[in-house]
Amino acid sequence: MPNPYISTAFIISALSSSIALANEKITQTQEDSIQLQEVVVTGSRRAISTPLQSHSPVDVVTASQLQATGATTVAKALTQLSPSASLPTTPAGGFAASTPPSIALRGLAGDQTLVLVNGKRRHTSSYFTRQAYAGGRGAAVVDLSLIPISAVKRIEILRDGAAAQYGSDAVAGVVNIILKDQDSGGGVNYSFGGYEKGDGEQQQLSGWKGFSLPNDGFATLAFDLGKHESANNTNPDNRLFYNPNVTNPYADYQYNENNSPLRNWKFGAPKVKDQFNLLANAELPLDDNRKIYAFATYGERTSVGENFAELPSNTTLLNRSEYYLKRYPDGRIPTTQVDVQDYALTAGYKQGSKDDQGELDIFANYGRNKNSSTQFEGINPSYGPDSPSSYFVGDNIAEQINAGVDFTKNIENTIFHSPVTFAAGLAYRWDKYEQVAGDRIAWTRGPFYNPSQTPGVGIPEIYAGITGEDQHSVDREVYGIYLDLETDVTEKLNAGVAIRAEDYSDFGSTANGKISAKYDINPKFSVRGSASTGYRAPSTVQLGYSAFSVQTQQFADGWRDVQQRTLLPGSEAAQRLGGKDLEPEKTNNLSLGFVFQPWKNTSLTFDLYQIDIDDRILLSDNITGTAVTNALAGTPYSNIGNVAFFNNLLDTRTRGLELTAKHRLDLNEYGDILLSLGYSQNKTRITASRDAQTITGDTITSTTIATRNTRALIEEGTPKNKLTLGASWRLGDWSVQPAVRRYDEFTTRNATDPKKDQTYGEQWIADLDIGYDANKILPGLKFNVGANNLFNSFPERSADSSVGGIVKYSFNSPEGANGAYYYAQIGYDF
Repeated sequence: MPNPYISTAFIISALSSSIALANEKITQTQEDSIQLQEVVVTGSRRAISTPLQSHSPVDVVTASQLQATGATTVAKALTQLSPSASLPTTPAGGFAASTPPSIALRGLAGDQTLVLVNGKRRHTSSYFTRQAYAGGRGAAVVDLSLIPISAVKRIEILRDGAAAQYGSDAVAGVVNIILKDQDSGGGVNYSFGGYEKGDGEQQQLSGWKGFSLPNDGFATLAFDLGKHESANNTNPDNRLFYNPNVTNPYADYQYNENNSPLRNWKFGAPKVKDQFNLLANAELPLDDNRKIYAFATYGERTSVGENFAELPSNTTLLNRSEYYLKRYPDGRIPTTQVDVQDYALTAGYKQGSKDDQGELDIFANYGRNKNSSTQFEGINPSYGPDSPSSYFVGDNIAEQINAGVDFTKNIENTIFHSPVTFAAGLAYRWDKYEQVAGDRIAWTRGPFYNPSQTPGVGIPEIYAGITGEDQHSVDREVYGIYLDLETDVTEKLNAGVAIRAEDYSDFGSTANGKISAKYDINPKFSVRGSASTGYRAPSTVQLGYSAFSVQTQQFADGWRDVQQRTLLPGSEAAQRLGGKDLEPEKTNNLSLGFVFQPWKNTSLTFDLYQIDIDDRILLSDNITGTAVTNALAGTPYSNIGNVAFFNNLLDTRTRGLELTAKHRLDLNEYGDILLSLGYSQNKTRITASRDAQTITGDTITSTTIATRNTRALIEEGTPKNKLTLGASWRLGDWSVQPAVRRYDEFTTRNATDPKKDQTYGEQWIADLDIGYDANKILPGLKFNVGANNLFNSFPERSADSSVGGIVKYSFNSPEGANGAYYYAQIGYDF
């Protein structure tokens, strides 16, 4: 394996050994209340003074807007503020404890949006979710819950394809988190809240402090720590239970609330404890022309999620041993604990300025995310009556190194109306994904295994596991080069072009480009648009994930335990089933819109877009049947009866529109109000699908690989449109900030029966935050009270009666599955 550290040594050596935690300080113009005057650094190599000057739609979210949402994570706050962002809030159970859903733009998957911190690529989580919700299934995303809101200066959201500018993953857009860069001051804030129904209590303590460094440098530290209890959104479990006190122990028996501890088992938001995030951001000028910078993050947390309760009814006892019955006579609730540890460091050196000799930026970063899982309330009956009920299931570890040299210069000329902003650079990236096997008791058969006994003894009762066979690592290297040009061609026409070429060690070379332009018809009205090609490389998590579980299936000759396995893409077993090595998604992105500023305090933008994705990366459904058994017969994989694997068998097209409007209303002695409106609408459809051919000549159809419900996640899993309305009113020491969101209908499909499809109706959500600056009591003291989902709105209930009808709401419901959330905050700025 090429050593990534050696590959980046020439960059690291350029950094001074005295590099402290530092970062580029971005100069920001005076922010007015309508936020039309921001220095925007995302989407353009020139630092434009307002997002309305951009060729592509850019949203700027300030720190005060984030705080006013009452949200404790960046992803949740952005979902409340951006009409283009989607984030299902109802994923539950053990999988939900692994990785929180990340931000998803324009109805696409969460890993099709690139996340930057201070303009530098952020590493992803080491795990993906297998839960069936739009934007999440199969996606290894950036865990935004690890970045303290208190550390954020602003967030810029570029809603346009940008692979030619920033590289892989920028299919739907880019989220750039700009960190605080203060050399003095600070603040601390405590938040307490819970759901109206009495659960989900949350507590969070956060703060930040700025320090001065020599030569007008700065160091800003920020942190948050907290916990929140689980929240339950299930119906009582009215399934039939095993009754050991009757002559026929398999007789149907209805437990009631008094004699079944499992009747009200929880399947809602997981419990989070021991959460701690720390961030440092600093810059140290060496002289008037040179500076070093760096920023670092560290985060950890423990999440505990309850899975589906397993009840000893007559339909499940057939595959339980005597040891299982002794351990769990009334059934059990398998529980998954996930411990996350994450850290990252970016360091760099800058020299010069764009308007003089040019600005040189040399940087490197390293990020690592470790996801460790432990199973509770488990048992491996083949190890007998003393089999442990808890065991380590395995580690998932993702690492990434990025290094680069960027050069930017404004070149004076006599051809165009303004200097040409010239940018060029070299980039290097190393990705690695590693799996570490869990305890042997989770995936091996013990001394009490007896395959002749019925029911079969030795079924490892595990949630999911990494076996000794699965333990491995994959890595890759990426070398890239880019060129970016932008200028005012005439007084009214600004245009830009970007080209990026990259070479991947695992699937070759790719080259992509983007052209964009903005034409000012008059000072108040402009037309803008872009066309680009792009790609998204498979993440190393998708390339390297493989895991094992055991499921019991009934055959003609009786019940047998069979392995369920997620196969490595391109592995021998996957190839026998028609699987192939993963390829990058190839994209074409078109955008056309306008910007209208009829008055000084009013702005309106409207954009249409189309995103074509070929070879879309998809996690297949669990595949069973004769095609699987025939293909694997006579091989070491013959005991595998249920498989899933990543593939490139679908193409999609997404079309949509986005509208934003802002207006500041001056009420004189009654203060002023900032009004905002956002609207997005999109539709994705599958434009092509391909079958897989097994080694024995059987066909596994694309509708088996991606069943009706999986296709619905892509085509109908997000609301058809989303409307956001907001107002911010400040008068003296008081502030009032109401917000309203409307989600249109979405649809889920049954895997096999169209009669069980369900279309969920629209939902309205209202928020309110009321703040008071108690400066008369103590300068800097402030209080806030508020509510998310003020009027306790719930999604439409699911008609799916599987698992006893316990689950109330679809995993795709965008908000409100736990009802109203009320909170109170006390803060102190100094």
